[in-house]
Amino acid sequence: MLVIAVQTGSMGGPAGSVGSVGWAGRRHDDDRPDASSGASSAELFDAVFHALHDGEQVALGFDGPLTLPVSADQGAAAAQADADELVRQAGPAATQPGITELGHLLGQLGTWRPWTTVSTSLSRWKANTSILVWEAVPAEGSATVTASAAAESFFRQLQTATEPGPEAAAGTVVNLAAATARQAGLFVDASELGRPAVSITVTGG
Repeated sequence: MLVIAVQTGSMGGPAGSVGSVGWAGRRHDDDRPDASSGASSAELFDAVFHALHDGEQVALGFDGPLTLPVSADQGAAAAQADADELVRQAGPAATQPGITELGHLLGQLGTWRPWTTVSTSLSRWKANTSILVWEAVPAEGSATVTASAAAESFFRQLQTATEPGPEAAAGTVVNLAAATARQAGLFVDASELGRPAVSITVTGG
């Protein structure tokens, strides 16, 4: 298993651009901090691609929001619509920090590994999914997180982390990560498009 966290605040260039991005992580059998790290989208792609090629699962975290709240009317409309409508509602967020980089990465995987499966659900990922996209949430009283602390928090909380509760009902949000994966041509369960991505609270430095 390779766990990587991306610091969206480290991205360079104007909104909607990709290229410079800080990330860090490690494999489950290597407890060195920042055992894997990089400063570009190309290095990030290489790390994810080679891990998948070697048969590893990848957990990819972002420190920006991965769900988009929708109004009651939008939620009701989406509940009546197909998956493509939920993806359309996610469109305005495509240039926000993190989603741009995620779209670039998944778009490349869609070209080179179109059979890749993506999930934002821990239970599905643990069963058979190759990539989990998760949200790194700052601890109370903290405004930001570092990539290395986010990756370490994922490992510490993996066994006890839970899916979003029933208060996060389908139709109240659009899952930006799931929509991005679908736009990239990768397989993602359609039921995830209307549910929040799993989140990990980041503790430690």
